[in-house]
Amino acid sequence: MNNLEFFLDKSALVGNENQILSSEEFKNLLQKESFEYIDVPSFNQLKDIQAGEAGIKNALIEVDYAIAETGTVVIDSINENKRLATCLAEKLFVVMPISKLVASLNDVADFIEERTSDMGGYVAFITGASRTADIERVLTVGVHGPKEMAVYIVNDL
Repeated sequence: MNNLEFFLDKSALVGNENQILSSEEFKNLLQKESFEYIDVPSFNQLKDIQAGEAGIKNALIEVDYAIAETGTVVIDSINENKRLATCLAEKLFVVMPISKLVASLNDVADFIEERTSDMGGYVAFITGASRTADIERVLTVGVHGPKEMAVYIVNDL
């Protein structure tokens, strides 16, 4: 199984919606969809808002890396609004250029060290929608992060 197949399998296991798109298909999607927060440098897209008490309905964020072995996306979250958007969005959409896909956590170790060496560094690891359960095993979705997550894998950046 190659890295992409492994990522898709692990990502789907936690309930993520995954779509493989060309750059053109993604650009068309950007024109059709309305996101409250956008941070997608590869397409020169930025729409910055500050999360209020109502939270954020949806956010679109480009990943810094994706880890195939766990289906996890890695996002440099030093920007407070970006950090809040990834935690408070009801639905989190992530853009993953296929070139950012690595096999394992070891492959992003240097990136993590570089980004967190200062006291103010934050790196988020997001595998899917937030899930938590209490002692009675009552599952609650979306308490510590998004209720839903979708991954747009752009294959020709």
